Amino acid sequence: MVRVEWPDPEGQEIVERLLAVESALRLHFERTAAEFGLTIPQAQTLVLLPAPQRMGELAGQLGCEPSHVTGIADLLEECGYVRREPDPEDRRAKRLTLTDTGLDIRDRLLGRLFDGAPVVSVLDADQRAQLLALLRIAQEGSPPSVEC
Repeated sequence: MVRVEWPDPEGQEIVERLLAVESALRLHFERTAAEFGLTIPQAQTLVLLPAPQRMGELAGQLGCEPSHVTGIADLLEECGYVRREPDPEDRRAKRLTLTDTGLDIRDRLLGRLFDGAPVVSVLDADQRAQLLALLRIAQEGSPPSVEC
């Protein structure tokens, strides 16, 4: 395999390391979701629902089609984690709301996700603050990600 060298070796290493971190975080998220019997899209949906939200808005945040969110909502509703309710601003639209069981699962899921999360768990408070500041700067200049 031929390794392509960038004209900016530091930039290349940053991208390579960010990809490695993303992979480790994704694996951690996948394993944690599985501990709760959830797929990644189901776990992402629970994480994104601190308050009632239109299903179309969730689709945008998840980077997928609204029909995909309908399937996710169906499964989460069967588990008793969410319920659909009419949107008070648009009666044609539906919002997803966490049930009490869904709130409990979401809280436990978030606690488990942040417990021993790759990268975060090995940094001290000052390093975390520095990394967060740099990531905020980098994210402001980047286009939104699309995932699903």
